[in-house]
Amino acid sequence: MKSKSSMCSYCSKKTCFNGDLSNPPEFCPSIQYSDLLRQAKDTLHRADNQRMAQDVARTWKEYGKLTRVEETVEYARLQGHKKIGLAFCVGLSEEARLFTNVLLNAGFDVASVCCMCGALSADDVSLPDADKIVPGFRQPMCNPIGQAAIMDAEGCDLIVLLGLCVGDDTLFIKHAKAPVTVLAVKDRVLAHNPLGALYTARHIYTRINTRPPKDADK
Repeated sequence: MKSKSSMCSYCSKKTCFNGDLSNPPEFCPSIQYSDLLRQAKDTLHRADNQRMAQDVARTWKEYGKLTRVEETVEYARLQGHKKIGLAFCVGLSEEARLFTNVLLNAGFDVASVCCMCGALSADDVSLPDADKIVPGFRQPMCNPIGQAAIMDAEGCDLIVLLGLCVGDDTLFIKHAKAPVTVLAVKDRVLAHNPLGALYTARHIYTRINTRPPKDADK
């Protein structure tokens, strides 16, 4: 590899899974950043982080048995959360309604906020008219910072993201104060299964190149 960047995605061994770091590749972050990872482990031992990590580890007992919806409910239950925030995309309103029912039936209080809250438009961020879908017309815009602020005002213990656009999810996570998890991400082309683009990448009609760069092994 020309780059010394951490590149776990190119490691064929993954012996770290078994706790073995005796023969790592040169780009292994466990070796490159050993001091940093020791500091991270110390942070993990902080009471609040350790409790969260313990509850994640507890869900492994049902690994491969629970759906993502069920895992989310189970994790929130283990954490002792009372109120769940649901920040969702307007395009997944039906899914948001169904998941709200799941949470309510599980005994949680729920606050749900649609991405269109506040009725923003692209004009609110001074988007040039030429960059709009239809120049000269109002173009709706998501309000992830507003969603995060409402979740905070509602006193949510845990926030679940459902289908926020790429970038909007980033803004939301940046500004949210409560812990955030993701139930599903949006991909209108692939029925909200973005990994489908990778699974079908060898198809003759694909437009996505998943082959490694020519110099990846140098």
